[in-house]
Amino acid sequence: MTDGKVKKRAVPVELTGIGDLLKSMKESWPTLFLHSANVANLCMRICTFLRLDEVEREILIAGALCHDVGKMLIPRDIIDKPGPLTEEEWAELKEHSWRGASLLAERGGDRSLVEMVRYHHERWDGKGYEGLRGQRIPWRARVIAVADALDAMISLRPYRLPLKIYEALEEVYQGAGSQFDPKLVAALAEEPFWQTATYRDPARLERQIDEEKQWLVQLADSYVTLSHPLVYAQSQWLDRLLVILWQLKGNAAGRG
Repeated sequence: MTDGKVKKRAVPVELTGIGDLLKSMKESWPTLFLHSANVANLCMRICTFLRLDEVEREILIAGALCHDVGKMLIPRDIIDKPGPLTEEEWAELKEHSWRGASLLAERGGDRSLVEMVRYHHERWDGKGYEGLRGQRIPWRARVIAVADALDAMISLRPYRLPLKIYEALEEVYQGAGSQFDPKLVAALAEEPFWQTATYRDPARLERQIDEEKQWLVQLADSYVTLSHPLVYAQSQWLDRLLVILWQLKGNAAGRG
């Protein structure tokens, strides 16, 4: 974790006009809600590491929480399909970005929020959903793209098993300059949270877990309620790291 602090506020992030969408997501599709919360938590970490101001953090958190609302307008049998999608199914799945953006625009979402949702699947090389390239992709959407990809890779999907955290991070590094903003990835690589060695070495992971505990306390203090999506996501992340540490120590003991 960085030395940046989460500033205390009396209320959670305000999402005027779209809070009901998140509530509906949480009730009808808990795994999608957890993914959205995880992406928001990762974006918060990126903002803190890059020392962005509180306003920028709030904007990115809102966009991350809402980035996949369009999936609620896509048939679940397409999203949960265990095998390869047909060309028609893939085309419909890719519509979730602009459908989500349109839904938020209809509910009063501002331009920055709509752009983050619409363009979070754009690639640095221009091979994304709508073909935006490099600096033409809104910066906030580029941040969400990294966080979204990382959480997706380490999560179980109907069509594949999750990657280990260090494996997913290696994929992020390999995607710098093609899928992801290379300067953003290079900046993140300086932080232990984003380094593969952190999740392969027990001693380094123990130090990171101590930082994660502090981060959880800060989030809980800042957002007041333990049910806030960021607090929920961080508690899940901490549990994941504790399991990995237990496995690493078990493997080391076995080798000994």
